[in-house]
Amino acid sequence: MKKKWWHHAIGYQIYPKSFQDSNGDGIGDIKGIISRLDYLKDLGINMLWVCPVYRSPMVDHGYDISDYMDIDPSFGCNRDMDRLIAEAKKRGIGVLMDLVVNHTSDQHPWFQQALKDPDGKYGRYYIIKEGKDGGPPNNWRSIFQGSAWERIGETNQYYLHLFNKEQPDLNWENEDLREEIYTMINQWLDRGLAGFRIDAISHLKKDWSYTDQPADGPDGLVDGRSYFRNVKGLDVYLSELKRRCFAPRDCLTIAEIDDVKSGELADYIGDDGYFSMIFDFSHTKYRIRNQEWTEQPLALLGELKARIFEKQEYAYGRGLLCTILENHDKPRVPDRLIPQECISFYSESLLAVTYLFLQGIPFLYQGQEIGMRDYPKTSIDEYKDAATHQNYRAFIERGMSEAQALAQINIDSREHSRTPMQWDSSRNAGFTSGTPWFDVNPNYTEINVELQEDDPASLLSFYRKILKVRTREDLQDVLIFGKTIPEYRRMSGIFAYRREFESRILLIISNCNCKKASLPMEYGKAECIVNNYEDFDWDGNQITLYPFQSIVFLISDR
Repeated sequence: MKKKWWHHAIGYQIYPKSFQDSNGDGIGDIKGIISRLDYLKDLGINMLWVCPVYRSPMVDHGYDISDYMDIDPSFGCNRDMDRLIAEAKKRGIGVLMDLVVNHTSDQHPWFQQALKDPDGKYGRYYIIKEGKDGGPPNNWRSIFQGSAWERIGETNQYYLHLFNKEQPDLNWENEDLREEIYTMINQWLDRGLAGFRIDAISHLKKDWSYTDQPADGPDGLVDGRSYFRNVKGLDVYLSELKRRCFAPRDCLTIAEIDDVKSGELADYIGDDGYFSMIFDFSHTKYRIRNQEWTEQPLALLGELKARIFEKQEYAYGRGLLCTILENHDKPRVPDRLIPQECISFYSESLLAVTYLFLQGIPFLYQGQEIGMRDYPKTSIDEYKDAATHQNYRAFIERGMSEAQALAQINIDSREHSRTPMQWDSSRNAGFTSGTPWFDVNPNYTEINVELQEDDPASLLSFYRKILKVRTREDLQDVLIFGKTIPEYRRMSGIFAYRREFESRILLIISNCNCKKASLPMEYGKAECIVNNYEDFDWDGNQITLYPFQSIVFLISDR
């Protein structure tokens, strides 16, 4: 694996609508992000991923784009975006924008023209098919529930939408459409972007047979993802996208793509891959809270560790993964991976250490560094997200009561991660002087940046410390190129691994138990460089770890 300029990146994801409001309208904006750049620099990050700020009707919070080259007025203007890029660069921070090119908004001028003339130029920019037997072309289910097809007026024509009906899928088979996309991407890169996080890229290629499949639910529909995710021929588009846009500018690209076969991984993220990285979603399928694992609260370690180590092995020597604990599409990680009674500084900092030293480029999500939490609602009407409401209706249709459906939503809703950033103990957590677009979590008086800023024992202070270690020059080769080797795999509640490269060895040990744990550790010399407790108990042969203690050792004598 060749060294790349972005190998030293420590990333931070911003959901702009909820980060910082600068004008009192209750919606976070670009000027608000600019006002917090010094905070981000002090945290220790050098790469910023900003979720969509393009012009949009906001049906899917900006992932339904009506104009790729204009900033939505709720976030500011193009000048604000240019200033964000420039001000971030002054602080050594690169800016990534979200690239959403699987679909547009139904309000995009292209689609409006397509509705007027489905068989014309812009109609061919989308996937429009004749219905069958008085219904849609097939029985694919949308990722957001319901049919993946929407009828056009009173005609027998339907357009495909893998997400909301307001997000019609683009037809990447059309060369004119691809040229428009490439022009847009290159214009943004010319304005100084460091690169892109690329949304839903695995869906660009569809299986054009469009045949019905046996229904897998009472709605008569079928999960059709095998027909529109990682379909054969996708590589043609990805190769062209890289050649026309990414490679000439050597920009950073992180793709949202899953289930890439190990034999194909080098094609995606190798030295000559389509992208710089893909996300590692290993842990996001797991939810440990309120299940039967209280004795071993963090780890269901057999399954969770196996999945993480499998991904580490799978990527080693081929390329780098982008490692995350949280993002805008999942509940907060303390509520997802830690039983309520065990959530504390120690268990949260353990998760941070365990993830930040895996091979890959880490990205934090806003609020993760202070331990922001889920905010369950008492009514479905309190949720704003269209996908959340669609899932709620689907639960009801499957036979759940309203109370059961709401309980499930309160566990799984992605809106838990979208509550406003908690800056201080003032009204609305310092997010806005107006009425916030979404309720602030009532715990903001106990969990906020201001409270933790000058507290050396806070989670925020701990994140700052470990990010300094993570960027130590003498550790870069082992952190970037070092192999991840599992340790103590058979020891209950222990999540441990070595990172090795040439003569450098790091040993990361995390005790995921609610009680002390002792294990053999025989090294001639081991320097503790990270510890979420004040001390540790090691006699040269055996180490005893406190509950949720996590330590990183630099081994210099085996």
